[in-house]
Amino acid sequence: MRLSISNVTKRYDQLIALHPFSMELEGEICGLIGNNGAGKSTLMKMIVGLISPGKKGQILLDEINAKNTPEELKKHIGYLPESPLLYPRLSPEEFLHYVAEVREIPDPKEEIESWFNIFGLSEKRNALLNDLSYGMKKKISISAALIGSPPLLILDEPFNGLDVATMESLSKIIRERHREGATILISSHLMAYIDRLCHRVIILKEGKIVGQGMPDDLKKEADQGTFHDTFLHFTRDFE
Repeated sequence: MRLSISNVTKRYDQLIALHPFSMELEGEICGLIGNNGAGKSTLMKMIVGLISPGKKGQILLDEINAKNTPEELKKHIGYLPESPLLYPRLSPEEFLHYVAEVREIPDPKEEIESWFNIFGLSEKRNALLNDLSYGMKKKISISAALIGSPPLLILDEPFNGLDVATMESLSKIIRERHREGATILISSHLMAYIDRLCHRVIILKEGKIVGQGMPDDLKKEADQGTFHDTFLHFTRDFE
């Protein structure tokens, strides 16, 4: 599906968190990076309908307008927030069945079982979510974002709190979902994964785009050998 964002903005009193922002995204893995407070999470929350895109802003998923039919838009989005947002008194199994019901997935049992196996959570399926470690909660949140194979994935810091093996597994899952046709927007501070996974990268600084392009092209533009140093080049304060 095509994600079209036009002229979205966000202001908190005197602070402009996101200057007029526009982009088109379809059939690719796109990285959205920047320092803390650059506007990344604000933009992602706009896409999933948690924050208004402003009076003049518009967000379309194909022909679905986020302002006019937000519930219809949400049916097509898998969203992973930066911090897990779970119901603490539910078990992982109950929570994933609840998410599947909301998404109108007719028979999710087999897929839920597969996520438990992939993330090594089978023994915790009946535990309370409140009693799980941060890493386990993160795995449940990832499963909830991916269940039902939504065509648009919005992943805010997906690798945070995961062990190295799980980060590698997740990167493979992201690539698989892209091969299956998903459009994916990822925000992360782990530049190695942004470099490896993304076809295009958008760099934000203080709510504005300061760099955009394929990772290798951005490295050439910055005259840097690593994407870590490339990021620092675009986001540092020039005198």
